[in-house]
Amino acid sequence: VKRRILRVSGMGESAVDEIIAPIYKSYPDVQTSILFSRVEIEIHLIARSPSSEEAAAVLTELTEKICSALGPAVFATNGETMEEVVGSLLKARGKTVSVAESCTGGMIGMRLTEVSGSSAYFIEGSVVYSNESKLRTLNVSELTLRDHGADSSETAEAMAKGMRERSGSDFAISVTGIAGPDGGTEEKPVGTVFIGYSDPRRTRSMKFVFPGDRELIRWRSSQAALDYLRRQILKETSN
Repeated sequence: VKRRILRVSGMGESAVDEIIAPIYKSYPDVQTSILFSRVEIEIHLIARSPSSEEAAAVLTELTEKICSALGPAVFATNGETMEEVVGSLLKARGKTVSVAESCTGGMIGMRLTEVSGSSAYFIEGSVVYSNESKLRTLNVSELTLRDHGADSSETAEAMAKGMRERSGSDFAISVTGIAGPDGGTEEKPVGTVFIGYSDPRRTRSMKFVFPGDRELIRWRSSQAALDYLRRQILKETSN
């Protein structure tokens, strides 16, 4: 019996199953389960064969087909966490990262530094909760905060760029948003989160609206930020 866990980010459970069901159903000797956790989808594969080599070969073949169908949404093929995958990408490329966090309160930095050997690529992190700290620590302009607000794509981008310039890292990510339960508006309801990214060539951001309570929104924000970083690293180093 051989087991393997694939992890998927940025897709819903039903969407994943719709895409890969025709694939795994053609492997009747492999038990496939699709599970939803608070931040990702897990695809559990269990193969039974007369020999371990044969079971492993079947799992490898099925994994390759699933990865081909789902593309970059699959971030792990052996049960690795997102922070482990991001760390491996950075280490393999000799790159470094820093993080600027508002609504996640240091959660991204905590996750990155939970990985042994993260000192090779993690430079520093700042929790900039107030507008004053964003101005003082990351050089976010008063004009940006006044015209767009602390929870905006413009502020997220300014935070990421300021963090990268401050630390001297190759990449930087930032998170700012409304984790709730208070603070939401009609334009920006609770769960609205902006994630910024900066490297020496470009600075950009993405907007998300996450469901859930305060803790879940914070966890989903940290996962989305790490996944955004992962995808940008892959794009940057493939060019």
